[in-house]
Amino acid sequence: MVLIVEFEIETPILRETVETVSRIDVEEIYQSETGETKLICWVYGDDLEQVDGTLADDDTVREWTLLEEPDDRRLYSVTLSERGEEHLTYPTAAAYDIGYREITVTGETRIRARVPTREALFAYRDRCLEKGIPFRIQRIFQESDQARERYGVSDRQQEALLIALEEGYFDVPRETTLSAVAGQLDISDQALSARLRRGQANLLRNTLGSSPPDLNR
Repeated sequence: MVLIVEFEIETPILRETVETVSRIDVEEIYQSETGETKLICWVYGDDLEQVDGTLADDDTVREWTLLEEPDDRRLYSVTLSERGEEHLTYPTAAAYDIGYREITVTGETRIRARVPTREALFAYRDRCLEKGIPFRIQRIFQESDQARERYGVSDRQQEALLIALEEGYFDVPRETTLSAVAGQLDISDQALSARLRRGQANLLRNTLGSSPPDLNR
């Protein structure tokens, strides 16, 4: 089951730079022939003249090159410093066949990624936490709705079940509370409880039973 996962991580990479601009969109991450990690990124802000000076002060950046300069943004090639490399999660993602689709740096680093399995997601999450990089899932959904149609689970039920699973709500003992999971989904405890019950019932009916699904949310 291929998943699309939207999550936030707290990493120092480009953190000093983004404080003087509105946002940074990372278009590409790659390794040069000499083994250096480079980012191709668009920088947006009201005063882009400050960017070069801020990059010079950013200890996660070793060097940079301005590639394009339209009126409202700048395109940079950024080579990470040793400190930047230490906090880079991309190699870990690649090891678990996780492909980054979007990376936006603002107050946090928000990433949208294609993840092959839940196990790969959890392993990647654990490696980030081992590195001291906080990791928060914002949204999970399937790349296609084939599995949802098969198991009779609505999109909202699926999202609630997967986040509850990832956060340890179903663990014994529980690693999180109903309120904490509800907070991530921005719904009430009662709404989440009902959504989880319906989702679990639909899964059971469509795997162990034969009753038709109830897609009420």
